[in-house]
Amino acid sequence: MTRRPELLAPAGNWESFVAAVENGADAVYLGSKTLGARAYAGNFTLEEIREAIDYAHLRGVKVFVTVNTLVKDQQMKNAAKMLCSLNEYGADAVIVQDLGLLFMAKELVPELPIHASTQMTIHNTEGVRFLEELGVKRVVLAREMSLEEIRAVKQVTDIEIETFVHGALCISYSGQCLLSSMIGGRSGNRGHCAQPCRKVYELEMDGQVVDTEGPYLLSPKDLNTTEMLPQLIEAGVESFKIEGRMKRPEYVAGVVSTYRDLIDRYIADPDSYFVSTEEKLVLEQLFNRDFTDIYLKGESARGMMSREQPYNRGVVAGTVVGYYEEERRIIVELSTDLELGDGIGAEGLEDAGENITRIVLNGKEVDSATEGDIVEIPFFEEVPSGKLIYRTLDRSLMESLKKTFTSPKPIRRVPVRLSSDVVAGSVLKLEMEDSDGNKVSVESDYFVEPAQKKPTTEEQVIQQFSKLGNSVFEPVDMAVNVTGDVFIPIKVLNDIRNLAVSKLEAARVEKWHRSPKGKCRVPDVTCEEADVDKPLLVVSVDDPQRLEAAIEGGADVIYAGGEVFRGREPLDLKEAFEKCRNEGRKIYVNTPKIVSDNAMVQVQETLKLAKELGVDGAVVSNYGTFRLAKEIGLEVVADSPMNVFNLHSYAAMKGLGAGSVVLSPEMSLTQVEDVAQCGPVECIVHGRLEVMESRYCMIGDLFGSGSGCPRFCEEGKFEIYDEKEYCFPLLMDSDCRMHVLNSKELCMVENLEKLVRAGVSALRIEARTMDASMVKKVTRRYRNVLDGKKKAVKCKDITDGYTGGHYMRGVL
Repeated sequence: MTRRPELLAPAGNWESFVAAVENGADAVYLGSKTLGARAYAGNFTLEEIREAIDYAHLRGVKVFVTVNTLVKDQQMKNAAKMLCSLNEYGADAVIVQDLGLLFMAKELVPELPIHASTQMTIHNTEGVRFLEELGVKRVVLAREMSLEEIRAVKQVTDIEIETFVHGALCISYSGQCLLSSMIGGRSGNRGHCAQPCRKVYELEMDGQVVDTEGPYLLSPKDLNTTEMLPQLIEAGVESFKIEGRMKRPEYVAGVVSTYRDLIDRYIADPDSYFVSTEEKLVLEQLFNRDFTDIYLKGESARGMMSREQPYNRGVVAGTVVGYYEEERRIIVELSTDLELGDGIGAEGLEDAGENITRIVLNGKEVDSATEGDIVEIPFFEEVPSGKLIYRTLDRSLMESLKKTFTSPKPIRRVPVRLSSDVVAGSVLKLEMEDSDGNKVSVESDYFVEPAQKKPTTEEQVIQQFSKLGNSVFEPVDMAVNVTGDVFIPIKVLNDIRNLAVSKLEAARVEKWHRSPKGKCRVPDVTCEEADVDKPLLVVSVDDPQRLEAAIEGGADVIYAGGEVFRGREPLDLKEAFEKCRNEGRKIYVNTPKIVSDNAMVQVQETLKLAKELGVDGAVVSNYGTFRLAKEIGLEVVADSPMNVFNLHSYAAMKGLGAGSVVLSPEMSLTQVEDVAQCGPVECIVHGRLEVMESRYCMIGDLFGSGSGCPRFCEEGKFEIYDEKEYCFPLLMDSDCRMHVLNSKELCMVENLEKLVRAGVSALRIEARTMDASMVKKVTRRYRNVLDGKKKAVKCKDITDGYTGGHYMRGVL
């Protein structure tokens, strides 16, 4: 029998939470006022979370709490208290990104299940196995994984798998986007994303502007998997997740109820599964930037972007056929129904929108109009003829959805059985049992009396016991036996019924509560003795020319390899190893940030070769390659994409066997210093940091055709410019992933002494993003500063535009 997947709904505030529960969610995920990846949602206080958990458990619904941001060390105390509180409240799981928080939860509240957030960028089987071995109950897979890849994971692991099925998509792999923080200090890894992907950009190839048919080059369409639900269910995915903690409660109500119906429809009759026109329209009306499911299909990413508008477009309502400038009215030929109170917007006018206050049809004001009608509607902005008008809000739909979460009478009910044996001379008893096996038995102080006149009948008792009012309970079976002629006052029947309801409500809720564990203290961290005389100078290279330049410039350590960028000559690891050994330099094999299961075979061969050659270790950027490198027996450097952001995540990574750790580039100098006292750490000090890696290839999408990709990325130089004219270079790799580099080069040569004093053991130049001609010059400047030969080095001498990154300012 096909297993029914869990339907997991978002809640950014209390109304959305109730909307999710009442419309059929099996579980709801929500966040607190702090430490959640949606800091700009309404969110919940701890007391509200406690109330929400009880509310949900009473109705048979689970609650998962998001603690899925990177945590600063000064926040760890509050994070520990939060974990302990959530455990006591009976939360069904916490969703985490920070490895240090994950380990702290395992130690403080081992009975509280842990779900690995999509922010952990789990995108291959080895990464899933890594978390499974840590005792994580569920993994939220990267949204870029195909259905085939998801199936492969389910076949070889026992851990629960959660996938997104509806809502907004990120253009970057989640957990790997630094664009918001680099632009304005608002870190997406800490819940403060400013959504720069929804802004206007211009593409240039070799300095020439490219026509992109829309300027929103990083804005994806929204995910919609209604047509693929059967395949996802059959793949064995345990949980279907709807995105939307920033959306209004009506959106939550409509999307949840639609997916509830679709899942139940398939489970009831797989062969007759369908998605109705009305269901498609509801999802489109509630919110859409157009829809896509391309990643799940494993197809080319062409057509997945909403380049013309990054905002909700609603549904097409008609076409403009005229405009009265003096009266500010548009004339529209309708292609769907419109009524007073609906919201409308115009094609190509992002900020232009109106609520309909007047509709004129054939010279008369009307409350509504239908398809084919030509109507006049007030509209402040002039809209050219031929442009489309969209219905962005359907008043009737919104009102009907609002009733689902504002009515005092619950929609969601819990079936109960009631039984009572009524005998004169005995106290009145009532048993109530729910469908989950919870049972209560209550007694009245009232002794049943023999009837003097008109006896109380079984029908009257049943009638009173059935009046469960606005409670969540719904009677489905009544077993009332009255022996002889008896009399029971109506008030007594009502009182004992209400007492039973109250007791059963408490039973359903309290069984999830957990006992306090005493004082909730942040666990101590075991540190190594940090003894750094002079930090090593590390240079990351990816071709023979950069390798040669780095060695000539004075690098102590070479990181060789990584992604193979289009148009470049890849390094031969054996030749690179021999070159480094002959020059007396250490060498580590570098591995790509994103490694699919198909690509993992090649990575495994490279790591085995590295082991055979005797390289000094491997640099890894995801939990899958970390596990594989450790299994092969290589010393491991945990690179910056693994988001080590605090002392606890550092200690966790070291405890898992990392020889060294590259700290997150979002850390301030003070944060770096705190962690560096605990053991060997590395910091990136120079180079264009990668702010996004995307499975979507913009160049392939724009220049490709049905016959395949022309590989323009191997011939031209591509850059995107934002509205402030900042330039972000693009690189494409051999797996057709797009890498977006920061607009300015990181340069810390003027402040190198501060990092040296902080106790950093290795300083890294990210030279894969530099021209080979500059690698030697930049490396030599840093070498001279470290050796004390030259102190007055200025960034402007080695780079045109530069930034100190977050070392001096940190992030929100």
